[in-house]
Amino acid sequence: MILSPAERSYLYDSLTASPVIRPDGRKHFQFRPLEAKIDFLPGSNGSARIRMTDGSECIVSVKSKVVLIAKEDNLIECDVDLAGFRDDLNFVSNLKFSLTDLFTKNFPTEKLHLTSKYAYKLFVDCIVISHLSYPLTLITFCAYLALKATKLPLLTSEIDDSEIEEQPTFSDDWEKAQTLAEVFNLPEFQPPLIITVGVIGENLIVDPTETEEQVLENGLLLGWYNNAVIAPITNMNLATSSNNANFKGINSNLLVKAISLLSSHCSSLISAFDKLAEEDLADNDGSIF
Repeated sequence: MILSPAERSYLYDSLTASPVIRPDGRKHFQFRPLEAKIDFLPGSNGSARIRMTDGSECIVSVKSKVVLIAKEDNLIECDVDLAGFRDDLNFVSNLKFSLTDLFTKNFPTEKLHLTSKYAYKLFVDCIVISHLSYPLTLITFCAYLALKATKLPLLTSEIDDSEIEEQPTFSDDWEKAQTLAEVFNLPEFQPPLIITVGVIGENLIVDPTETEEQVLENGLLLGWYNNAVIAPITNMNLATSSNNANFKGINSNLLVKAISLLSSHCSSLISAFDKLAEEDLADNDGSIF
């Protein structure tokens, strides 16, 4: 998006005002409204679809496979496909790396072990149908809901296979399938997220739109897991194909302020997602939206 000098000046002055004036009327800590649906793909263990007010849309499918632990480096594998972008572009590769790094470092993969030799491996496939702003937060939101909806078949064979060669066997009754929270024995299981925070002047804005990204001085990507901000924290220019000349180094005080902002407001976001997942699983009509 290319803004004229007048548009850039007006937008910059609005976003640096106190209190901040955002084009869509949101407060600095508010996320964009979204519409979500979970567990609608019959061929996957878990699925979710999110559509945002600006037309951005993402679908995530989670599938599982029983593997030999000795032959696998990671028990969770992520893939990202962006409509209109080649898979070998740096933009797509960076999204895939960020998502893979987030889950391999902040996901209880050791609890996917079935026996001493076998384990579940999860495949998280993300398809971004359309996007305007930087899509990583949208992808992690959708992956969060898909993983909350994921169910794995109940193990019926022995857990101890150290002395016998026996492949795991599972119940044929899908009604006995367990959610990841039940498999992990973690009632409060919450997958990790990446939250986008824009920095402009002394102000911070959560979940910036494409228009807001054009004048930001910093774009922060902060991980969130177990009710806390986690590393890595990335500072990047979120504006693509634009004439944004505002990007610069981050003020450490603003970084601390960003961490405090997420600590104050992310818990309500997680609660909303968890409530959505609980209600949608209880009343699943099979529709996409």
